[in-house]
Amino acid sequence: MTIPGLKKNRQFRLVYSKGKRETGEKVTICFLRREEKGLLPGFVASKKRVGKANRRNRAKRLMRQGFMDLRERFTDEGLWIVFIASQDLRNTPLSELKKDMESSLLRAGLIS
Repeated sequence: MTIPGLKKNRQFRLVYSKGKRETGEKVTICFLRREEKGLLPGFVASKKRVGKANRRNRAKRLMRQGFMDLRERFTDEGLWIVFIASQDLRNTPLSELKKDMESSLLRAGLIS
């Protein structure tokens, strides 16, 4: 299942420059509240922090799955949110990653 989300570079740059940031142990979230309805996520894993392509793809897949599991708990209707892998996640179980994402989202006041 594909998730509608952020696709364009300018969307990501807007979230980074105008949005707020909450840092977790494994994942950093950047978010920007918008007037338009809809929850649009983006997933980023850099070569510098995560490594080779297969590791970056796995990190993004894990973050996407964590987002899908937490999606129903979001309180805002209009939100652009970017999940950034802070490290190589290949040895991280999904439950641990989801817990890290959940604590960051709770601190930011984005989920109930």
